[in-house]
Amino acid sequence: MDSLISLKSVCKKYYLAKETSGVAAWCKQLVTPQYDMFQALNSIDLDIKQGAAIGFIGPNGAGKSSLIKILCGIQKPSSGKVSVLGHDPSLREKEFLKQIGVVFGHKTSLWWDLPVKTSLDTYREIYGIEDKDYHSRLSDLSDALNLAKIFHKPVRNLSLGERVKCELTLNLLHSPKLIFLDEPTVGLDVTSKYEIRKYLNHERKTNNLSVFLTSHDLGDIESCCDDAIIIDKGKIRFDGSMRELSKTFRTNVKLTVTTQNTTQSESGLLTFRTAIQRLQDIRIINDGSSQTSYIVPKSSIGAIFSLFEEGIYDLEVSPLDFENSVVNLFKTWSGE
Repeated sequence: MDSLISLKSVCKKYYLAKETSGVAAWCKQLVTPQYDMFQALNSIDLDIKQGAAIGFIGPNGAGKSSLIKILCGIQKPSSGKVSVLGHDPSLREKEFLKQIGVVFGHKTSLWWDLPVKTSLDTYREIYGIEDKDYHSRLSDLSDALNLAKIFHKPVRNLSLGERVKCELTLNLLHSPKLIFLDEPTVGLDVTSKYEIRKYLNHERKTNNLSVFLTSHDLGDIESCCDDAIIIDKGKIRFDGSMRELSKTFRTNVKLTVTTQNTTQSESGLLTFRTAIQRLQDIRIINDGSSQTSYIVPKSSIGAIFSLFEEGIYDLEVSPLDFENSVVNLFKTWSGE
């Protein structure tokens, strides 16, 4: 079986009760409810192979969490067909559940008032992990994520980084084939992020773990994923390799503009902005009182430099980083 995830024309709709004002309208809504429909996913088609590491990117409300919940069986799609590891996730079959792990960065699967080890021991029984495999796996995870000193702490006493690493440990104990990670590093410090990214890459190489990761921290995507899917307003905007995605961003560069006359910097920057408005596809990244940064097509750089005399502005051209490129895409789509 080569297919890891297969989706065909998957839609997800939510129905929200309409707001009312006044007693009469409230009573009418109580008797004959009226709803507003919100479409979180719109005809999603995907075909992902085993062993893949997919970064799922999109702004808030794009449909990322809805899709992950459908893929792991927490929700059903409104329409369309879903297959994950050859199973229909909505049936929640034991054979399917034993092959996946799910980590939600903003939720916990650990028992809040009990030591971490108690939750881990319970999961060992639930998944039927043999003692030898359990202790070997737990030792590997503990060493890799630096957890040995916290297994006997109550979960409520853990820092956010410690809790998320314990969540990851819990969901990797049974050696799943596929792990879903929804914002796993939200709020974590640099060290914790590094340890989690490093271990996920280790698992991919040694155990052929497939990873489906959503994150607003694009460092997670760049560090752990070979392929990327960009979703916006419930639709797939990009589905391809990270190399392809980076290649599409190379057509733009970052232009930083500073006026040499510091006493008139604001008026000078305004003059610069007015002068380049006739050029297409130029967007402001950062608008400061003494310095402004733009996203500029490479093809427009020569025209910009020819507009201004030497000695009036300092113009600095630099590559556009991955995060700024993705943010720029979101801004472009929001205007559609």
